[in-house]
Amino acid sequence: MRAAICDDQPQALEELKKMLLRIPAVKKVHTYSDMNNFWATLKDGAYYDVVFMDIDWKQDETGIDFAGRLQEACPYTKIIYVTAYTLDYVEDVFLNHANLSGLLKKPVNQEQLERNLEKILREQSEAEGKLLIYYQGSHIAIPLQDILFLESRLHKSCIVLKKQEYLCNEKLETLKGQLDGRFLNCHKSYMVNMSYIREFRGREILLEENHVIPVSKARAKEAKERFFEYMSARM
Repeated sequence: MRAAICDDQPQALEELKKMLLRIPAVKKVHTYSDMNNFWATLKDGAYYDVVFMDIDWKQDETGIDFAGRLQEACPYTKIIYVTAYTLDYVEDVFLNHANLSGLLKKPVNQEQLERNLEKILREQSEAEGKLLIYYQGSHIAIPLQDILFLESRLHKSCIVLKKQEYLCNEKLETLKGQLDGRFLNCHKSYMVNMSYIREFRGREILLEENHVIPVSKARAKEAKERFFEYMSARM
């Protein structure tokens, strides 16, 4: 699990980071005391499973405002609010529930923190084997086994199935984290489901349904090796 903490108090950032790193499921924790740095990191392709968002910032926008913007940019990132003033924000929190997964009161209690993360881990487990995307105003889950390939198109991603395509706002780099070992990154703009490869043909891959996918020169050798390893393991 990849976590980010957004809080303008350095001591609060460090304390919560230490608590999170005691939890085995948490692999990475990044801290942000400046929201401009946080947005810049997301723009560069960073993805977090959960963001701990302090509500009370010393500026016009609150953490609740930031959470609304975060949901638009990363619709599958879960949000846990952190505040010393719980009662002051209860109504706003639940009226603007952008992917809300919890509300923690400062100072944060380790047991309550772990319970909140266990809830998120259960939800992730239930979604295992599926690609979650935000499409035409709804969250949908696409079984990985049904996906032929994913393609990056003008800062969006196209998920191609045998009979259907989904164009979503998430970047390909962001969606990669939901894919498993059957997907091959043969080109910076493509992720191919190796189960549907019919032939490696020079610098191209021929898929079922007659899709032809380019293979970049830099990735050609590794792509072929990975495909042969994948097919050997299935025999």
